[in-house]
Amino acid sequence: MLSAYLDGKGELVLGERDIPKVKDDEVLIRVIACGICGTDVHVFKGINKGKPNIIRGHEFVGEIVEVGSSVKDLKVKDIVIVDPNIPCMNCYQCRNGRIHLCKNLTAIGVDLDGGFAEYCVLPSRQAYKLPSNIEPIIGALAEPLACALHGIDRVDIKEGEDILIIGGGALGLIITQLVVNGGAGKVFVSEPYKEKRDLAFGFGASRVIDPTSEDLLDVIKDETDGKGVDVVIEAVGSGKTILQAISAVGDGGRVLFFGVAPEDVKIDISPFEIYRRELTLLGSFVNPFTMDRAVSLISSRRINLYPLISDIIPLQDINRGVDIASTGRSIRVLVRP
Repeated sequence: MLSAYLDGKGELVLGERDIPKVKDDEVLIRVIACGICGTDVHVFKGINKGKPNIIRGHEFVGEIVEVGSSVKDLKVKDIVIVDPNIPCMNCYQCRNGRIHLCKNLTAIGVDLDGGFAEYCVLPSRQAYKLPSNIEPIIGALAEPLACALHGIDRVDIKEGEDILIIGGGALGLIITQLVVNGGAGKVFVSEPYKEKRDLAFGFGASRVIDPTSEDLLDVIKDETDGKGVDVVIEAVGSGKTILQAISAVGDGGRVLFFGVAPEDVKIDISPFEIYRRELTLLGSFVNPFTMDRAVSLISSRRINLYPLISDIIPLQDINRGVDIASTGRSIRVLVRP
């Protein structure tokens, strides 16, 4: 089968691999589509490190072509989405319900072969059946949706609160829909690209901001009578926008660090400011216990993921896809083996 993996030099290469064999508790899927996310771009561009010789890709959907002998709840021809994160279920964090913080966590497409290939084998418990009323390709956005749901859970948004989302990429636009649907007050989205701002406005944002021509903090101050917003969700992952988030939130507010920053990024924060303004700074990591909810939301059609697919490319052109994804103009590039 054709696959895309990192070689020993950290280069993304295309090569033939054997179709993997299925163990008793596993399923083999034919990959329908796999998204190129920001973390993938960081790895492919050498910003973050990646494990060599592993087939990348963790946001994917596929059709089951073979099931192991002990698999009972899935069958051949089922369309499934994949939860890539595999906890050990034995460590302290797992036993206290924080499986995403597992000290032995492994991930499909990071530590184990993933979705940038024609076929992928995975534990059956990591596969979630997609309802038949949904076009299969949309399933490639289920894992990002599940991550966004965990972020919303973490920041505990209440009806009527004013929200600022910094970054209108795929995750920022998913979060925009979630907070609008959840009854937020004013919803602001800061995004430099017009196409993404237009989508955010169409999804219900009260005000979209072009940070290249407007002063973000001035806009928030003017629109909130000087108090700032109740919650800021930073969905970019840069030092500059993280500091903007802290400045834009009102006293007593919450800031969610949702965007994945490069590992070497550092910021200067005043502990006194956090203390005096009684700010809450939160992180959000992956998707614990939210995949079923993501499937339910997709099935209900209360969230629109179709416009977030900006490019679809064949696996043979994955390097071009990485270049497209790294420009910032695309929303979500999907690879179709």
